[in-house]
Amino acid sequence: MARANLLLSAELERAFADAQSGKQRFVKVSIDGESFVLSAEGLATSDPHNDVAQLVSSNLDAEQAAFVLLCPDTNVAALRWVLLAFVPESVSVRDRMLYSSSRDSLKKQLGLNYFSGEFHATELSEVTWENFLEARKKQAADAPLSESERLLKEAALLERDTNVKSSAMGVVPFEITQNVRDKLRLLQDNKFDWIAMKLSEDSESVEVVKSLGNVELIDVPTTLDRRTPSFVAYRYRGLVASGATSALSKLIMWSVVCCLTFAKPGPAGLC
Repeated sequence: MARANLLLSAELERAFADAQSGKQRFVKVSIDGESFVLSAEGLATSDPHNDVAQLVSSNLDAEQAAFVLLCPDTNVAALRWVLLAFVPESVSVRDRMLYSSSRDSLKKQLGLNYFSGEFHATELSEVTWENFLEARKKQAADAPLSESERLLKEAALLERDTNVKSSAMGVVPFEITQNVRDKLRLLQDNKFDWIAMKLSEDSESVEVVKSLGNVELIDVPTTLDRRTPSFVAYRYRGLVASGATSALSKLIMWSVVCCLTFAKPGPAGLC
């Protein structure tokens, strides 16, 4: 069975981001149609054993598959979560395969650095506080880090926690087309003053939509396409303000793509 292309629901993204405050012991996730959706949440108390007992008695069904994201220690700055894939033997073959094959996708979309372990359970009796701790211990034992690896991991965690709410977005793999590279070289050679680019979601690439010569600063407002998000390379070193009227999710995606695409040293030569 091919891996399903499941995406996080907006509600789940917000809930997991808010859970980094340390107030939640667990977040329950279900698969609904084409999405990972929020199913339940449980507050963290001073007794984690009891929190897990409440999870089992009130939030898990012995006949229904679910994911559980549980935080063993909510009193640290950078929270780490253990993923439980609860897949009873009685569920359909489709659900068993769907939940088994989508664990990595769920973690990647939420942010791999958040997770310190995972385990699989088929019966409620296997969902215990001790098994969550054992899963975390096993992952740590399976992946010993060198000093340089430890420093890199700590740096990644620090970077992650400076922008918790956008970390679930992950990497947006848009690439620069050869046409863009050629036009940017011409821009550097003073052949153009203005290169406008857009994202092609179909081909997951950045493409040129307009290239102009001799664009004066006074002409910038009329040259910009105010209705559609775009990247613009312009031969002017001052600051130019523009109105941000696109949806927040679009602005975030374009910002991330811009950083990932144009921050790389390479033939485009923008760095």
